[in-house]
Amino acid sequence: MMVRFGRRGRLPGMVSALTSCLLCAGLCAGLCARTAAADGTVDWRIEDMGVRDAWDAGLTGKGVKVAVIDDQVVRDYPALADADVTYRLALSHGDSCHDVYDKNRVMSKRDMTLGTADGFNMTHGTHMVALIVGNGKGYDGGAGIQGIAPDASVIAYPYNFAITGSLGGFSNFDACVDADGNSVDQLVSSVTDAVDSGARIINMSFLDAADWDYYRAALHALRHGVILVSARDNSTEAGLYDLVGEPTSNNYFPGTVTVNSLARDGTVSATSDVMDGNVSILSPGADTLVYGFTNRRELSLGDGGTSTAAADLTGYLTLAVQKWPEATGNQILQSLVRNTKGNDSGEARLDEEHRTGFGAVDLPRLLSVDPTGYPDMNPLLEWAVKASERHEETKGMYTEHPDWTDATFAESDPFSPSGEKVTCTTACTLVGREYRRQARAWRKVEQCRRDGGSDCMRWSATATADQADRQADADADAGSSALPGWVVPVAGVAALVVVGGIVAAVVARRRARGRRRPPQGPAAAVGGGPAYPSGVPPVRYPPSAGPPAQQPPLPPRR
Repeated sequence: MMVRFGRRGRLPGMVSALTSCLLCAGLCAGLCARTAAADGTVDWRIEDMGVRDAWDAGLTGKGVKVAVIDDQVVRDYPALADADVTYRLALSHGDSCHDVYDKNRVMSKRDMTLGTADGFNMTHGTHMVALIVGNGKGYDGGAGIQGIAPDASVIAYPYNFAITGSLGGFSNFDACVDADGNSVDQLVSSVTDAVDSGARIINMSFLDAADWDYYRAALHALRHGVILVSARDNSTEAGLYDLVGEPTSNNYFPGTVTVNSLARDGTVSATSDVMDGNVSILSPGADTLVYGFTNRRELSLGDGGTSTAAADLTGYLTLAVQKWPEATGNQILQSLVRNTKGNDSGEARLDEEHRTGFGAVDLPRLLSVDPTGYPDMNPLLEWAVKASERHEETKGMYTEHPDWTDATFAESDPFSPSGEKVTCTTACTLVGREYRRQARAWRKVEQCRRDGGSDCMRWSATATADQADRQADADADAGSSALPGWVVPVAGVAALVVVGGIVAAVVARRRARGRRRPPQGPAAAVGGGPAYPSGVPPVRYPPSAGPPAQQPPLPPRR
C-alpha cells in the first residue's frame, strides 16, 4: 500500500520530507525467499480460495468493469498482454502534469503509462492490475502474476509517478504537479470518473492523507452502489477502537471495504496483525508471489501486504458481480460481510476484539448465496453510523447540525490506544445523510413488497442514485452544508482561537501506524474534553482563509 501525505495543491516545501519518510505498505521487499519457477510454489490466493472452480463454472470476470487507482502501469508487462485494460488520466485541471522532481517526466491524457524501455519491469500499479486481470505469463517465458478475474475490464488511473527501486519499504512514487508546482488532484477526479464510466468496483491499494475534498467523490460512489476497496496500512500500531470510519480518508471512509492481509495458515499477516476497528475484511496478501523491485523479472515468494490483499479481494468481488448481475453493489457487500469463513449465521458478525473485522473472504459462499434478497444498503456505512452512536467520544458524529458550514472542522476525543482522534468536516453530516437516504429507500422497497407491488427495487437507494446526485448538487449550489451536532467542549476551544488568524494547531502526533506524518501546513484543531455536546460552537477558520478548497489541510489523520 502506498502512502501519501499532505493536501493536494500544497506540495512545495513538503515534498522532500514526504519522500524521505513515507512508508510503502504494499509489496514487502526483503521477505522474498525463493522463486516460483524453480520450486513450483502454489499461488494459494488462486488454488486455496475456490478460484479454479469459479473459472470452471465460466466465472472469469467477463462483463464487469473495475477501476484501479495506483501508480503508473508498465504497459508491456507480459501478464497484461491480452488483458482488457484502458489507461486513463483524470486530472482536476489541465491535460498533463510532471514529476515533482523531474519536469522531463510527464504524464498526459495521451500517454500516462510506462514501458520496459523506461527502466521498469514492474511497478506497484502494474502488480495490482495484474492481480485482477493478469494471464500468469512473466518475462523470458517464466511465471507471471495470475489474475483472479482475467476477463474483467480494467480502467487503470495513474495516481502518481513510479520511481525505480524497491517496491516496498519507502515511497515508490512521485507526485504529479502542474507548471506552478501545485499537486494535481487525481484521486477525487479518478474516483468520480470511474463511477461515471460504469465501474462496479474501485481498488485503491494506498493510503491517502486527510483531505477536504475526497468525500465528494466517495459519496458519489456510495450513492451509485459502487464498491470501494482500500487497503489498511501495513503496521502493527493499533487503529481506532471500533468501526466508526474516518470521513477524511480514503481507506477508512464509511462504507469502504478496508482490507487487511491474510496469510495462508489463516492468520493475519505479521506486518499488520493488530487491533484496528475500521478493518472490515481479511483477504490473501501474505505468502504470495511478488517481484519486490522495479527491475526484477522473476517472481519470488514474499509478503504482498495489504495492497495485494485489497487487489485480491477486488478480484473475488468481480467474480461475484458477474455471478449475480441483478444484485446491487450494496447487496454484494451484504453477502461479503455475512458470509465470511466460519460464519454460518447469515448475519454480519464483527470481531469483538476488532482485529479481523467481519472475517476472511469466502469466495465459494459469495458465489453460492444469492445476495438479491439482502437490503440495498451499504452494510459498512450502516455499521459505522450506528457504531459511532455507541461511544461517547464519537456520539452524534453523523447527525445533522444545519448551523454549521464548510468552514468548520473538529476532532473527537481520543479514540485509540495511542490517543488518535477522528477528524470531522462537512463530510460527516453528509455521510449520515446518505445512510439515512439508503435506509428510507429500503423501507420503501419493503413497503412496496408488502403491498404486493411489482418492480419494487425501483425505489432502492441504487436505483434512485441519479435523483440523489441532483439533490446533492442542488444543496451544494445553495450552500446547504451542515456538520454533525457534535464538537469538543467550549473549554479549551477559546484558548485555541487566535484573533484574526487561523486556529493554532496541535503538535505533530505519533501516527498510530508506527510513523509520523510531516507537518501539513498550518494545522487547525480544537481542544479535548469528555464528549461532544450539541450546540457548542464549532471552530471556524477566519474569513481570510477562504472557501474549503483554499483552506489549510486537515491535521494528520494518524
